[in-house]
Amino acid sequence: MDKFILSREHKDKRAQKKKFVLRYDVLGTPIQEELLPHEYFDLYRDIPEVVDKVILDMMYSGDWYSIYESSILPPRRAPRFARLRGLGIDLFGEWVKVIHEKSKECWLTHRISEVDIGTGSNPVRVKEEHPEWFISAFGHKMNNMSIPEIRDHKLKVLAEVMKKYDFDGLDIDFERHTPYLPVGRQWEHRECVTEFMRELRKITLKIGEEKGRVVMLSARVPDCLKGCYEDGLDIETWINEDLVDCLTLGSRSFDIKVEEFRALSDDIQIYGCYDPHHTVDGYLYPTKEALRGIWYSHLKRGADAVEYFNWSGEGDDAFFEKYRRYAYNYGLNPTSTRYDNDDFTGVDDKAFLELQDKTYVLDRKGGYPWGVGYANLNEERQLPCVIENEGEVNLYVAENAGVAKSATLRLLFEELCEMPRVYFNGKEIEFSAKPHRDLQVTTEEVAPTSGSNVANRIRKGIDMSKSCTMLTADITGTETNVGYNTIRIVTKAPTSLEKVELDVKIKRI
Repeated sequence: MDKFILSREHKDKRAQKKKFVLRYDVLGTPIQEELLPHEYFDLYRDIPEVVDKVILDMMYSGDWYSIYESSILPPRRAPRFARLRGLGIDLFGEWVKVIHEKSKECWLTHRISEVDIGTGSNPVRVKEEHPEWFISAFGHKMNNMSIPEIRDHKLKVLAEVMKKYDFDGLDIDFERHTPYLPVGRQWEHRECVTEFMRELRKITLKIGEEKGRVVMLSARVPDCLKGCYEDGLDIETWINEDLVDCLTLGSRSFDIKVEEFRALSDDIQIYGCYDPHHTVDGYLYPTKEALRGIWYSHLKRGADAVEYFNWSGEGDDAFFEKYRRYAYNYGLNPTSTRYDNDDFTGVDDKAFLELQDKTYVLDRKGGYPWGVGYANLNEERQLPCVIENEGEVNLYVAENAGVAKSATLRLLFEELCEMPRVYFNGKEIEFSAKPHRDLQVTTEEVAPTSGSNVANRIRKGIDMSKSCTMLTADITGTETNVGYNTIRIVTKAPTSLEKVELDVKIKRI
């Protein structure tokens, strides 16, 4: 197929670098059923100052019913939406207004295949009438993008909502839930998704012409090209035909292969995504230093900006205390994603982050309930790493920690009966050892779902942690690679390596 011809205005807008992108899950909790409209907006529209692009995640199950006035879809009848609709509040229109008033770009995202949770008031009849249009997975019927009727329906719905509201762009989320193509044959059906993106590009360009403004198109995809292939996404063709303006990589992953995508194009924007709610098992409450390690790695590997998903909002202290009471009633922990504006200072600035203390960590497997394929599952991650005699892991570090003020390596093992030998990039290192328990490293055979499942336990004081041993080594002055660093473990007794963390303290002049 030929490459799309984009206007100079379109190319110029795409070339505008973003600082901090917020993928904002603004409709995600039952708390909204109890909040008054002004309380809802007081909570959710206090966006960090550094954000310059907001992607609204508010089309929940938007293929089959809507929370806006639609000529195609019936209204969603869930109480939280029916109540606001009854008060004459157009959530989509209000959000576009709020974000544009803050001089930020306002985008809409659409989950390509949605898990219909809490839709008892709106049963999706088409799933019973045409079961052949869907893929059965983990107790749900997922959209099958190899079916022309599904693609055509989506295009009509997305065209309507983009015409109705002045969004700056449309994002298609291929990461949130999978599968969306026949399992085991995703790559075989890749052209179905590519053709959908072609038609969507035509639609958004036409809407832009009609409105006299640029309407952009983006996608959120797995964190590496291998993962994209596994899920049926032909990224090279998308880029060669200019089907997208931006790509968001990953969600729960720390180790994002930004350089693989950057090698395909210098034109499109590439963001490294971090989701603090569905984060990898073991890191539901990351420190500021861990966040900075993640962000700095993304930028050093070629990302244009950092994207943050599942922001919980701020509000003033008095209101937040009221929100906290609501949250605990629903078994949620409202502190899980609440950071101060200062925490995001310099998130877009490699020079700033270079001078900050950081912690580099390794991903853990599992802890995500809604996926078949690659996206979000972390099945190929290195931890936990079962070691018999000898094993190794590779830790990405975005700087030479050897020239830092100090560098401390921490390795968390299952309780050790005898000490192993540890090598960092081939050099044996000395360490101290002590018993340790981490509430997010549990005795369960299957990793717990990150998010509220872990938060509930911590809130209730339920300790399911396993007995572990923490080894701590001072590797200050040890040369580290800007890239992957190998940690080799030699042991006589089988064990499991649970966490790897490298704290880097920066010399300040």
